[in-house]
Amino acid sequence: MSSLFDAPSRWTALDPLAARAKDTADRLLPGGAVRGLLHGRPAGHPAHPALAMVPVGTSVSALLLDVASLLPGGRVLDVPARGLAAVSVATVAPTALAGWADYVDLHPDQQRTAIVHAAGNAVAATLWSASLLARRHARLLRTAGTLVAGAAGALGGHLAYRWAAGPNHAEHLVHLAGDGREFTDIGSLADLPQDRPVQRWIGDAPLCVLRRGDEVLALTDTCTHLGAALHEGEVSGTGGATTITCPWHASRFRFADGDVLDGPATAPQPTVATRVADGRVQARVVGPPL
Repeated sequence: MSSLFDAPSRWTALDPLAARAKDTADRLLPGGAVRGLLHGRPAGHPAHPALAMVPVGTSVSALLLDVASLLPGGRVLDVPARGLAAVSVATVAPTALAGWADYVDLHPDQQRTAIVHAAGNAVAATLWSASLLARRHARLLRTAGTLVAGAAGALGGHLAYRWAAGPNHAEHLVHLAGDGREFTDIGSLADLPQDRPVQRWIGDAPLCVLRRGDEVLALTDTCTHLGAALHEGEVSGTGGATTITCPWHASRFRFADGDVLDGPATAPQPTVATRVADGRVQARVVGPPL
């Protein structure tokens, strides 16, 4: 059963606007380390929801002060409420930048929902800003902005948890591969092509396996960002610096430790230990890197 929050994902009329917004954000937002910072890669956690806690928290606090100000003698609370609204306005920009950085690499149905989420936040920011300039009805404007932001935030949470925009898409593979204490035979070394990644399995967990001479490197195959099959990506580097780039959104992972080196992914790729015995390749999923 779909919910009210599912509706925007089906609004295909938003696609032209969503496409233009994607192109604009991709063109204007800096790449490389700055884009990685906006994604939250250094922290290993998406930055947008963490940053959103500040304008949401301060606006809700202002709302509580506004409610309290209705009590006798409560007018003195208007000044701190206005100050909290100012903090909400000031923190909208960095929060929005992080959101737009994530938006660029979402699927079309996710982008439709994200556009509505962003529009709601823009309305909320406008109302908060107007409350700072208003001589009358400032309390009403702050309250309206917070209510709109709450609805937009609920839609953002639905986008993250129902439509999986942001969560780690590979965490479950560790559990599908068993307890990780025993090596599992995944095939003959002779059957693995040289320098071309292929997919193999441990139980229900897919692996991205790469042969380099008599050495075998492997990672779990489902990209942590949005679930693409990594074995369809491009390999680069040698030795401990060997990496694979996701074919969907160009997140780049190091085979040695699963670390994210580039792209929108924030969670490292679960690593796989391998060994060769009597011409057979054995592997076990070690788990998410620490």
